[in-house]
This record gives sequence, structure tokens and C-alpha cells, in this order.
Amino acid sequence: MMRPVNIVIAVITLVVGYFLLGELPGSVNGICITALVLQVFAFAFAIGFANIQNDILDLESDKLNRPERPLPSGKLSVTAAKRTWITLLVACVLCGVADSALLRFNATPAIFFILLTALLIAYNVKLKHIPLLKNMTVAFLCMTPLILTLFYPTDIREADYESLDFATKLGFLYPAMMFAFLLTTAREIYKDLEDELGDLKAGIMTFPLIAGVETARRFAGALIIFTWILLPLPVMQGYYPASFLVSTAFIFTPCFTYIIIQAHRKNYRKSQTVTKYAMLIGIIALVASMAIG
Repeated sequence: MMRPVNIVIAVITLVVGYFLLGELPGSVNGICITALVLQVFAFAFAIGFANIQNDILDLESDKLNRPERPLPSGKLSVTAAKRTWITLLVACVLCGVADSALLRFNATPAIFFILLTALLIAYNVKLKHIPLLKNMTVAFLCMTPLILTLFYPTDIREADYESLDFATKLGFLYPAMMFAFLLTTAREIYKDLEDELGDLKAGIMTFPLIAGVETARRFAGALIIFTWILLPLPVMQGYYPASFLVSTAFIFTPCFTYIIIQAHRKNYRKSQTVTKYAMLIGIIALVASMAIG
């Protein structure tokens, strides 16, 4: 129920964010290993609590769309699930507070994880019922590990080192943010297409049900193509080396082609699954290209 694959992707994204900024533990002005561990656990707890709470609220629709899940199948009680997500929420916030204490009580991490948990609850309770906005909210949430690295105050420590200014940090991080946002939005639309029948029976209005299946599928495909078109942008701006374009184009071109073909064949589960893993592969290719230079 905690979606371990999503947790792994979030943790990798967090580490990659600090890598792109040269702020991994051990670097001149990097974060300490304790802070990184706290952030890893905080994101794991956040993803866990949000998905468990979401499964509780979506129990009726999951009986139709995902009957094999723990709650619809009866493997876990709703009461136990409620206790678990509340415990994970508290643990997430405490990790943020502990991280702030490491920064001589700088409130940035604590505020970040409090706002993150608030947004996750707002999504589960309200935002997920608003077509398309729910898809974009999930896409924004996938960017949050990178957003934390952007605002995390590594320059609070004493060091004979001038940290990167905000604009430079944003230059290194925005391509990864942009790709994550676009691909996740497309993936979430494919998920809605996959769950169309169950959502309709449960009375849940999604973008495909409002705009129509053809429009939703074409829009998701357009996002995939737009992401592919944008691949040269960070290279042209000088933030990423040319090897980034070569590696990602080599990886994404067949992946994106496969995604669009499967969506056209109405194999939406394959489309959304490959989109998720394409993001992970893209992150790995980014790290490799930056390491090579």
C-alpha cells in the first residue's frame, strides 16, 4: 500500500537533485549524511501515508478497479490502515523538525514537510476530484524532492565556499522538474483512462470522462511528444552536456514511441507503467551524462 516503487523513485530524485547541485554528503558545501537520511525517511513516510489514506478514501472504486489491493480484498482492515497513515504522517513531520534542528533550527525543512503533508491531504480529500487538476497535482508532487534540494539551505554551514545562487540552482534543476511534471501528468491521464469504467460506476469524474477518451489520449500523447522536443533545451542553455541529449534521445525515443502506440491500442496499463520507468531511466541517464561531462 505504501507504493515502494514510488518511494524508490522519490529517493533517487532527491539524491539526483543534490548531485546536480554538487551538494551531496562529502562535497565542500554538501548536506550532512544525517540530514539526507532524515529526508529519505520523510519522503518515504509521506508517500506511504498519502497512498494508504488515498486507498481508504478510494475503497469503493478500488473494489471495481483494483480488487486485488489489501483493503478491497480484505487482507487489511480500514481501522488498521487509518492508524498506520496517521503514524506515518506524524513521523514525516518529525523528520522535518529533526532536520531543522540540524540546521541550527532553520525552519526550512520543517515547513517544507508540513506543507507537503498538507498538500497530500488536500489532494486526497478534495483535489483528486477535480479533473486534470488532480493529474497536475500528482505531477507537482513528483517534483517535490527537487524542490526541497532547491530551497535547502546548505550555505548555512561555515565553509570557505560560495554556494550556488538560486538562479543557477534553478538552471540545473528545472529540466528535471519539467520532464518529471510533463511525464507524470501524461502517466496520470493514462491511469485515468485505464480506470475509466470503475471511476464511472463509482461516480468519480476524471479528465477522460469529462473531455472524452480520444481527447484525453491525444493530450497525454502530446505531452509525451512535447517532452521529447524539449530534450535539447538544457543542452542549448549550457546547463547539461551534449552527452545528456545523446543518451536521453537514445533512451526516450523508443520508450515514447512504445508508450504512444500502446495507448493507441488502449493498453493503458502498459503506457502508464512504461512512462513511470522511463522517468527513472531518464534520471539515471542524466546522472551518467553529468558524471561523464
